[in-house]
Amino acid sequence: MTSEAAHKPQPLSEAEVRRVVLEALSQSGYYIESFSFHARFDHPERHLSIDDVIFGLKSTWRGCKAEEFNDDEWQWKYLVKTHDIEGNRLIVPIALDPRNKRFTVITAFYEE
Repeated sequence: MTSEAAHKPQPLSEAEVRRVVLEALSQSGYYIESFSFHARFDHPERHLSIDDVIFGLKSTWRGCKAEEFNDDEWQWKYLVKTHDIEGNRLIVPIALDPRNKRFTVITAFYEE
């Protein structure tokens, strides 16, 4: 392990996170791969579709903050506050890989 790798990177700003997410979403067909198994198939009672989440990620966000750092994946987890197609408030936790311009939607849920 190099000394550079020993220091965890600083979290990105909301604007930087948004730039990476939008760039990843612009890659044709990639966005389906952006959803974890949990985000795609668990919690059907939430009635959240992939389209709702993609709509929210492409729309204006109400906020975004770094939540925790995953040492195994060497990436930050961010909580994106946005809304679905009907305007209902969503929170979308994502794992971000800014170097490769990729992200993974960990899950999504309606804000109470």
